[in-house]
Amino acid sequence: MRSLLLVLLFLGSTVAAQQPAASPLAAEIRGIIDEYENSVRANTQKIIAATTEEEKNKYRSTIPSAGPYATKMMQLVQANAGQPDVVKAVSWLVTGAANFPEGQEALRMLGTTFADRQGIAEAVKQLEYHGLPATPVLEAVIARNTHREEKAAALYALGAVHFKNFDGSADRVSGEASKSKALDCFQQLNADYADVTIQGFKLSDFAGKMLFEMTNLQVGCEAPEIEGKDAQGAAVKLSDYRGKHVIVVFWGGWCHACHGLIPPLNQADAQLKDKNAVVLGVNTDIESEARQAFTTYQVAFRNVMDGTTSGPTTSLYTPRNLPTLYLIDPKGLIAIKNGSLDAMIAKINEAK
Repeated sequence: MRSLLLVLLFLGSTVAAQQPAASPLAAEIRGIIDEYENSVRANTQKIIAATTEEEKNKYRSTIPSAGPYATKMMQLVQANAGQPDVVKAVSWLVTGAANFPEGQEALRMLGTTFADRQGIAEAVKQLEYHGLPATPVLEAVIARNTHREEKAAALYALGAVHFKNFDGSADRVSGEASKSKALDCFQQLNADYADVTIQGFKLSDFAGKMLFEMTNLQVGCEAPEIEGKDAQGAAVKLSDYRGKHVIVVFWGGWCHACHGLIPPLNQADAQLKDKNAVVLGVNTDIESEARQAFTTYQVAFRNVMDGTTSGPTTSLYTPRNLPTLYLIDPKGLIAIKNGSLDAMIAKINEAK
């Protein structure tokens, strides 16, 4: 046993010796990130440990700001722009300090000074949440970067930005233009970079879901089938309600934003029966918690028990936020997507 231990210690020392030590710049960047994250973590622990709401609110009001750390980080970036290790600092500023001037400057630099650098893939992927203003940065990375991860991340993020613009745009011309650009990005991603992963997830899988949504989950499309068991164990399908308007709501007891919607949904389900319309929930809780939620929130409308947020129906419809509502018309076509309950009730009333 002693001999085995000595061998393991020797091997561990050898591996450690073979690993290059972090440069002073990398260590300084890591130190700033750790200092900020540790301060946030310490404050979070105080919130968790607080015994009164007043005490919790006190610590919630003192959550450390990323601002001072962003200032330090930008100083490092400006002083070491030519060093490979500084890419980590730029990435942190773009993702962790986006609302500060330093984060905005880092975003600009990502599309200029650092557009061709290796190591920016994770930051580039996060630009999918920055909307259309991020398109010049992403286009610059696609044009100038020759590294597979970075190029794939930029194609994915640009496609996602245009997909979200298409999906939410009230301007049909702008929406259709974005749809075409999203398709181009996702098709190139699937053709040339289908194997690329970021943080363990294939970008092509994310793109595939958006492609499905663009072609199958838009107003005028036939709604994909929803099927499963209800709370009583009876089989239920969306197609069972063909000939009726169906308000489909994706929700969960774990979702605080969903709780306030339950009473008006109950009311709508009761009042719209004479309008040939129903409410159908897709519940995303595990069964025991779903039953508790039905009781706690006095749910009166029928539900498909999907089991989790990765249940078959929720995975098919991929709602980005809960609650998410769809209105399906009597022919089984999507009439309203991600709309308000009031807009759906008004449309049902207009049909009569």
